[in-house]
Amino acid sequence: MGSMITLRLGRLEVDWGKNSFFINHSALFRSGDLAEADYFYEDDIVERKPAYVRKLRHVVPRLELLGFSLEGCRRAYEEEVRRIPASDSELPIDFDTFRRALQIVDVDRIRISEYEGNFDPGEFAQAVLRDPVFDDVLPASLTRDGGIFLENLNGYVILRLLAENPANLDRDLVWSIDDVVAGGWVEGDIFEPLADASRFLIVTEGSSDSVILRAALPLVAPAVDDFFDFIDMRDNYPFTGTGNLVNFCKGLVAIRVQNKIVVVLDNDTAGQAAMQKLQRLRMPPNIRLVRLPDLESFRAFQTIGPSGRIEDDVNGRAVSIECFLDLAFGPKEERAVRWTSFNHEVGTYQGELLAKEEYTKRFFEELNNGSYDLSKLHLLWSHILRACVTEAVPS
Repeated sequence: MGSMITLRLGRLEVDWGKNSFFINHSALFRSGDLAEADYFYEDDIVERKPAYVRKLRHVVPRLELLGFSLEGCRRAYEEEVRRIPASDSELPIDFDTFRRALQIVDVDRIRISEYEGNFDPGEFAQAVLRDPVFDDVLPASLTRDGGIFLENLNGYVILRLLAENPANLDRDLVWSIDDVVAGGWVEGDIFEPLADASRFLIVTEGSSDSVILRAALPLVAPAVDDFFDFIDMRDNYPFTGTGNLVNFCKGLVAIRVQNKIVVVLDNDTAGQAAMQKLQRLRMPPNIRLVRLPDLESFRAFQTIGPSGRIEDDVNGRAVSIECFLDLAFGPKEERAVRWTSFNHEVGTYQGELLAKEEYTKRFFEELNNGSYDLSKLHLLWSHILRACVTEAVPS
């Protein structure tokens, strides 16, 4: 019969392979996710063997960065529908029906041992969906053509839709690799590092911005920190300032760079001006433009300017990445933004947080201090991740 390899949530297999013919699902896991898991065989035999295991809630952010947000799943599903020959009279389940079904199905009630055996194309999906657990959530029995359609559907679409059921989020996603490894069907390590095509390169206005983002990432978004690369800023950081950054992006557009790039701009006057220039370039979808988000605490912040000291909303005019640090760790002087030069392109003054270098220094000194507040950095990285997911398209 050969050695089987499966990807399953609960008792529901969403992908399977045999011997050396299988999809490598390393991108859903981290190298440290190897653990003991149940392997289900015929005659209700269950064995404990090594497998890659990760809670579905920690897989969802990875699925989304791989292109499988809910909208990405819809695109993938409808693209598969478009591949069906026009002469075929049997249409597959529509996406919304399929989504609702996976959202409410109890995956632990599925008896996969009943589906062991050799199947012709389409028959495995038919067998799975004949399980009584699907009786109340899907329409009439699936045709063989419909089964072929679902077998060709990317399993990551199924996983992401299953995650819409909160009860599934704390279930283990299990990649059962031991049989093909023990059977000698894999040369070397089956676990593969994340492919370069799936990674994002972060580009910022200044070197300290990248340093802060890189240091905060594993603390606030540990499920996906391996998806991001940062330009080495140790010597001669090439993009300091918005002017150089805009020119750099022009060069990327001109050469039609294929890498996924995230350009992070400050939420200040200079950042607004740079964003306007870059948007006029009609950036390709693989280059994301992200401006730092507004901060509630900066809607009434102490400012210093020609009119003296007043509280003002500095979002859009003076919010740099240092504003997302814990400002309780910094100089003893009063926290404030100083207005500097007037930007004629945007029609407003540029502001700068006073003593921002000191806040950065204290960030690295206190980073692992349990009392350091990372909430604003968590907000910032959530903002960046949403921008990456919005533009991501399944390959």
